[in-house]
Amino acid sequence: MEKDKLEKHEVMQYLREYNEQEIFYQQYQLKKHDNTSLQLFLKDYDKHSLMHKHIYIEEFLLNGQNEFEKEDTMWLDQEKDIEVRKYSRFMPQLSAIHDFFEMIYVLENEMYVEVEGKKMALKSGDIAFIPPNTIHKPIVMENTIAMQIMIRKSTFQKVFFKMLKGNHVISEFFLNALYIKENKNILIFHSHLDKHLLDCSLQLFAENYNRFPSYQLIMNNVFEILLCLLLRFKSSHMNVNQVKQSSDIRMIQMLQYIQQCCEHITIQKMAEEFNLSQSYLSKYIARKLGKSFREIRQEIRLEKACEMLTGSHLQVDHIAAAVGYQNAEHFIRLFKKKYHLTPHQYRLNNR
Repeated sequence: MEKDKLEKHEVMQYLREYNEQEIFYQQYQLKKHDNTSLQLFLKDYDKHSLMHKHIYIEEFLLNGQNEFEKEDTMWLDQEKDIEVRKYSRFMPQLSAIHDFFEMIYVLENEMYVEVEGKKMALKSGDIAFIPPNTIHKPIVMENTIAMQIMIRKSTFQKVFFKMLKGNHVISEFFLNALYIKENKNILIFHSHLDKHLLDCSLQLFAENYNRFPSYQLIMNNVFEILLCLLLRFKSSHMNVNQVKQSSDIRMIQMLQYIQQCCEHITIQKMAEEFNLSQSYLSKYIARKLGKSFREIRQEIRLEKACEMLTGSHLQVDHIAAAVGYQNAEHFIRLFKKKYHLTPHQYRLNNR
């Protein structure tokens, strides 16, 4: 039996209604205080079936947080960039850690999120970005209506590369999250339910629900608009909550410099720019980023190539030269190794 189409204007009402996960969680919470009742209740359920429905309880999470770590656990091996779900009311307060970005959008009432042991309140209209590999515990109230938008880390690098440019709070946050391994900051916007942001979010949910042809491409474009709208926010309507080591401004400046000059930058030129020795700079980058200068430069060059492939009609050899590779065949080999597609195939798939 096919599910009914969900129109954008119907999404809020759909979110207010109790779904299968919430009904399960509500019954689970009622039984949890009596072990005999709980065991009788759980014997009718299979762990793998519940996991497939994105229902998580501590009795079935034998590996604890490890079951949340990989993108494939949440996407169940689907080739998708973005997944949108409702935050379930009555869900247990379990700590999670995963290797993708999570955006929480509170639509009605409030909820809390505990990050690295620090509890933060999210009011109606608040949007919070949680970076990969950050231990967090969502605390959803009985009357909370909130949306959970999950974006692959690799998607931010290749699809939303242009969002990382510029010297502003948002680009600094994502550069921190993508490249600097020690830092764990949470970016929060106080949107006051801005109608344009709300419209984008409701469309994302409807597209994810209906899954019509090309819905993932549409979701990527809608999410890009959502990010652009957030770029308009004044600094007084956003804040970065530092829950671990404070940001390394110099490292952020270095990453921005590599982005701006990736086609011709060398470790020697960069050392001169920042008045450091090449030896010290190489060790500093490796310690902070866990990768060498050449690896970071290559990542950024290929991310810029992805942007040019989908945003222009330039020939592949011209794009290769534009990002710093005079040998087009070498560029194609590197590109295919990273994205498992040739540049031409990537362009066709993402147009």
